[in-house]
Amino acid sequence: MGTVGASGKRSARVGLIIGLAVAVGFGGLLAVRVKQAVAKRAVVAEEKKAAAARPVQKELSKTVHPTAAKWVPRVDVTGTLKPWREADVGFETSGRLVRVGVSIGDKVTDGQNLAVLDVSRAAAQVGQAESQVRGSEANLALALDNLKRTEALAATKSVPEAQVEQARQQVALAKAQLDGAHASTALAKSGAGLHSISSPFKGIVTKAPTGIGSVVNAGVPLIHIEDTSHFRLSVTVGEEDVPLIANGSKVHVTYRERVVEGKVIAIVPSLDQSTRRAPVEIEVPNDDGQLLAWGFVRARIDGGGETDAVRIPSAARRPGSQDEVVKVENGHVKIAKVSFAVDTDGTLVVQRGLTAADEVVLSPNVELHDGDPIDLGPAPAAAAPSAAAAK
Repeated sequence: MGTVGASGKRSARVGLIIGLAVAVGFGGLLAVRVKQAVAKRAVVAEEKKAAAARPVQKELSKTVHPTAAKWVPRVDVTGTLKPWREADVGFETSGRLVRVGVSIGDKVTDGQNLAVLDVSRAAAQVGQAESQVRGSEANLALALDNLKRTEALAATKSVPEAQVEQARQQVALAKAQLDGAHASTALAKSGAGLHSISSPFKGIVTKAPTGIGSVVNAGVPLIHIEDTSHFRLSVTVGEEDVPLIANGSKVHVTYRERVVEGKVIAIVPSLDQSTRRAPVEIEVPNDDGQLLAWGFVRARIDGGGETDAVRIPSAARRPGSQDEVVKVENGHVKIAKVSFAVDTDGTLVVQRGLTAADEVVLSPNVELHDGDPIDLGPAPAAAAPSAAAAK
């Protein structure tokens, strides 16, 4: 028994020693891992500090100061020439087509007859209604004669007063029947009139049936007419351009190298919720008939008198943006939104967002953000004035 007890004590001591060794080893490993993590965080912090101190774009070395310029505001737009008026003309009743008076390409006048349906059935309905009118007129004449004779007999006390009242009611009924017959006749004649269609305005036929004999349904477009004496150009402009445009503003419309002068006839003082742009309607004359409907055009809307602006090269526009440039303020990046127009030589004429005292980066890196430090390199140079500015 003593031997067994001593052996158990030795086993317990061995187990304790092994446990302590394992604990010490785990603690040492944990200390090593903690030390490695601390060292790694220190390295990352140093790298971030070095990156913050380093200019984002060392290769950026060219900037420019905007040059003062005089500018007549204008808004460039594109769109499609739509006919001033257009209409799909069809019959209000069904029937068989017996005559087509126009073909595609024909010019028509206001009220000109275009096509006719078979009116034989409608004519019969008119005749029937007119015969009902004649029958009602005869019934009314009889009722009036009967009332006259009845009233004479009632005056001599030969018939009771109730019989006179009955005669009066017969006259009223005959008059109502005559009114109904007249209404039926008017309706029949109106239906007969629906068997022909006329042009609602002066224009040109762009769609028409090529034959007769087919049955057409009520309300189905049969002939298309367009008024191309002048056109309507519907465009939209940005929010910043709305104050530059007014009703009557001149518009230079270019169609295949041909320039025509139109005018603004309407500007909607409301922005589309999805595009943030305002609709503008432009009237474009077509006096010589050289413009074609649905043609694609470019247009320039004159915005009024001469104003002060600044000019910068087109390379100053920030990549991926339509209205942003990169300025330099105290050695750091400042993203600025500008309102500009593109001149004929490609330079940007800025009306709002820049001054001649600003310093603008040329060909800016797309990764630049507000507050980033920037290496300017050589001293800035002034932008060369354009040929338009020199004039």
